[in-house]
Amino acid sequence: MITLILVRHGDAEPQVDGKEDKDRKLVKKGVKQMRRVANFLEELGFNVDRIVSSPYLRAYQSAEVILEELFDDNSEKKVETFDDLTPDKEPSLFLEKLKDFVDNSTILVVGHEPYLSSFVKTISGANVEIKKGGVAVLDYDLKEGRGTLKILLSQKVLKLI
Repeated sequence: MITLILVRHGDAEPQVDGKEDKDRKLVKKGVKQMRRVANFLEELGFNVDRIVSSPYLRAYQSAEVILEELFDDNSEKKVETFDDLTPDKEPSLFLEKLKDFVDNSTILVVGHEPYLSSFVKTISGANVEIKKGGVAVLDYDLKEGRGTLKILLSQKVLKLI
């Protein structure tokens, strides 16, 4: 069983003409949202084994903020990027890659909508929407190729915790 912690990137710069979507940066509010996510994960005692992210700048920066909050500077953990996590990809591509991950591990996945919701639906059947800075936690059975949604939280709820 793999524990998947899906996080939608934090608030980012607005989309403007002349700047590609993939190059939009996280803004201060987005950084604060990711720190809140990291604190929540720490409070619940999640031990993250790997952090993977879309290569889009705002997702990568979100993953880095979480990494910095969860681990000290001496940690060898780093953010790995997967092109299969970009907004326009099919969840089945990343699901294939999950087969290569270590069973009984906890994987933090930072990405985008509507990809993350589609991913949750594909593995669990649940219809969800993950808001910016939101978190979904699933248990995923590698052998059966199915998952169960355990937690779904928005930033509004995380602020109350």
